[in-house]
Amino acid sequence: MSLALVLSSGQRLQLEVLAVVTGIGLVVIGYFLISFVKGAGYEPVPSGILDQMIQMSHPAKGQRVFDLGSGFGRMIIRVAKVTGARTTGVEVDPLKVWWTRRAIRSNHLEGQVDVIKANLLDADLSQADFVFAFLWEGIMQKVGDKAVREMKPGSLIVSYYHKILGWDPETQDAKKRIYLYRVPERTAVT
Repeated sequence: MSLALVLSSGQRLQLEVLAVVTGIGLVVIGYFLISFVKGAGYEPVPSGILDQMIQMSHPAKGQRVFDLGSGFGRMIIRVAKVTGARTTGVEVDPLKVWWTRRAIRSNHLEGQVDVIKANLLDADLSQADFVFAFLWEGIMQKVGDKAVREMKPGSLIVSYYHKILGWDPETQDAKKRIYLYRVPERTAVT
């Protein structure tokens, strides 16, 4: 006698629903695990830290702020609202890019805030006056090298949690792990 004959139709329906819910759960978990393996994991900057990053760097209306690894766009939206700066998020994850574009529209910030789907190491930073970042230590080193190659000398990088090794922060809150760096002249870094 097969198991199907022993189960009632209600029990079979319950098993089918359980199988569908389990499958969806596995897809969601797999999506986030793949994101972390690809280096596109997500952990938001705490609100108080973000506010201090804004205060420490002082972006102003008309200036360009980039957020590398912008996640769901919270930082670019907040910076734009508080300062009036033009902000751009750089995010590789298409779901996060979609969500950010939705948030930009719902906040009526089209034209002031945008997000591009790209690997942060491939994004063009030549127009950035500021770069905000909450990235891993090894990536921060690559961002520092990229900033020297692409950003205007004197532009600012505001990093939460990880330093750019070999760079001296212009300002820092070591306790909260916020570091503000000024991009040096191209000849100053080898």
